[in-house]
Amino acid sequence: MFSTFLTTEWIRSSALVVAVLVLSPTVAFGQASEADSPTDSNPAAESSESDPGTDRVAMKSFRKPPMDPEKIASVFQAQAVMPEDVPTVIPGFGEDQSDPGEQTEGSDKEQARRIKIAELISQLGAPEFAVREQATAGLRKLADDALPALRIAAIEHDDLEVRLRAEDVATGIVNSAVAGRIDSFLEGEPGSFEGWEVFQQVLGDGPRLREVFVEMMLRHEDLVQALEVSTEARMAALEKVIARVQRRQWIESQLPSAPDVIGMLLCFNDPELKLSNIHEEALLRMLRMSVTAEVLRDDQLAEPFRVLLAGWIPRCNQASRPEVLWVSLQRDLERTLPFAEKIVQQAESGIDEVAFSLQLISRFGDESNVNTVRERLKDERPVTDFEFIGDNQIQAQVRDLAAATIMILKRKPLDEIGLNPNSLHPKTGFVARDLGFPANDPEPRRKMLEALDELLESDDEPAVDAPSKTESN
Repeated sequence: MFSTFLTTEWIRSSALVVAVLVLSPTVAFGQASEADSPTDSNPAAESSESDPGTDRVAMKSFRKPPMDPEKIASVFQAQAVMPEDVPTVIPGFGEDQSDPGEQTEGSDKEQARRIKIAELISQLGAPEFAVREQATAGLRKLADDALPALRIAAIEHDDLEVRLRAEDVATGIVNSAVAGRIDSFLEGEPGSFEGWEVFQQVLGDGPRLREVFVEMMLRHEDLVQALEVSTEARMAALEKVIARVQRRQWIESQLPSAPDVIGMLLCFNDPELKLSNIHEEALLRMLRMSVTAEVLRDDQLAEPFRVLLAGWIPRCNQASRPEVLWVSLQRDLERTLPFAEKIVQQAESGIDEVAFSLQLISRFGDESNVNTVRERLKDERPVTDFEFIGDNQIQAQVRDLAAATIMILKRKPLDEIGLNPNSLHPKTGFVARDLGFPANDPEPRRKMLEALDELLESDDEPAVDAPSKTESN
């Protein structure tokens, strides 16, 4: 049921229920301003007109594109750098240049306001119904100004009636304020929610992204808050998210959603996060599920999602590389190409990761990648187990896959050098086991490699210009 995105209406109604638990006091009760959270003022950010009967939020265009994958790490690294030579401001110290008369007048107004709030709170326990209702209305009108006193009264007041009513009024004020802020936020107004600054800096800004952020805020409060804190906080939040997602999946039969996988990927892009194979396997398990296809089908989420993957994949553990490359092939993640090139160039790379990298290069690369792949023509490691075809034992080696990759990159038919043309595959470039040669007869493979060498040497020879007519005369 959670494999599809929640609607804006669900998000708004859910916010009323969990607002008190989700937002900290300073965030829940403050008013968002342009100074608190600047947004892109690009004219392209303006919303487009919506058709009748269509959600106008969903029809709006992107306001801000996602960050370049190579720069994501700097967002988290900057949190660990403390600014130097910043003057410390200590309340109560320093020269006060304000008018003493204005200070006295302001303090008198503040004192009068506090007295009024205290009187209204005490009236919450009045025996007359009308008095209690008037006090409730007065406190709700004061809204944020009355919240600190209401919270204290809800805990410490001697009258049980006052405590209960104070808690009820405070909850109503919070719910009303948060629901209004979420509603405005989803419509494109500036937001001051915890974690939003990092979220939009990395992923950009758009209607669908805002919906995902709000749902993430409701599901994973600790993760959203940790985005702006520290690596340690993100690791603790990440492990809780993994536990929650697995519990929902195994106990409640609920599939992971876009906020789950995007939230985990945001943490994975912290370069200081020490990810284990268990952490990466939890993410890879989600990437195999339908949520990945759903995100990639969403016009506003697909590119930010690819950016997050491209930011994490180059740092993944070596044990996770084959699975990462396989997911990249299945999900058409072209941004993984540089990572595959790097694996092919590394002498210590394992057989499986080299094989998947060659398949990925054959799909997303071009003729400029031929020299990178060419070195693997000397790699005799077996890629597949022996298969019997007739009386022959057939086995594919890394060099066979490299040869097929080069032919595909050069847009040449495989059978031109003796490779099986039926081994081509639209998703994986080619099928490795269909490229094997007899293990007891080295001659067919030797002829194939010689034919490829001749082809590459002929392409390497500089073209000789035909002599002009004047030269021939």
